[in-house]
Amino acid sequence: MTGNRRRRFSAAILAFVGAAGHAGAGNLQVEPILLEFEHTQPAQILWLSNNGTQPLRAQVRIHQWQQADGQEQLLPSNALVASPPMSEIAPGQRQLVRIVREQVPPSAREQAFRLIVDELPEPAAPTSAGGLQFLLRHSIPVFVLPAGTRAPQPPAGKAANTDIGLLQGSWRAQGRSASLTLHNNGTGRIRISQVSWLSADGRRVDITPGLLGYVLAGQQMRWTLSLPEALAAHGTLHAKLNDDTSAQALPLAGTDR
Repeated sequence: MTGNRRRRFSAAILAFVGAAGHAGAGNLQVEPILLEFEHTQPAQILWLSNNGTQPLRAQVRIHQWQQADGQEQLLPSNALVASPPMSEIAPGQRQLVRIVREQVPPSAREQAFRLIVDELPEPAAPTSAGGLQFLLRHSIPVFVLPAGTRAPQPPAGKAANTDIGLLQGSWRAQGRSASLTLHNNGTGRIRISQVSWLSADGRRVDITPGLLGYVLAGQQMRWTLSLPEALAAHGTLHAKLNDDTSAQALPLAGTDR
């Protein structure tokens, strides 16, 4: 399916929990790391794999994803359902999970969700001493595209950059810290990565070499950033948007400090 394209984005969080008589590493792997539903697609497929030597249990939950007052919010939702929601996976095996579209009405804007996959702790052995167990949590972005649109395809040849006019925001930097706020006026998400400061004399300072995050359709996101050094007083902030091949100068108020 076109919605199963892999992306270089997945939040895998290593959790530490008390587990009787066990010390190990999280072995849960998830594929793909991004899901997209075209407006007529009823379901998508997620694979959960166990790379370890012991059975593991996993739980899949899906939340509506919003950005309010510049902050990420995950809200309860029955719009998408995981089947099965819990699995036990043998060593070296994998489990297919269907992500079923239940209650997502057509919309002029892309709708966003987060799929949370947790590796569950092993049941405590009643006679063993305490120990540590290392568990993984994967956070997978899921998007339901607006009616009448299709999932983006890998570009053939030279592709046009994302329309920078869809973004507006502000930038404030002082010393070794900065605040970046971006509002997305478009109908689809915009992924922000490779943020850098280009001073008036042409010197570049890399601020976020990899992924910074998403600005969802019609919403606003704010980041507090640690700077590698104090920035020159005058310059422009650049970032790569989505799958663009080159970075663009962000349209920001307060760029010259």
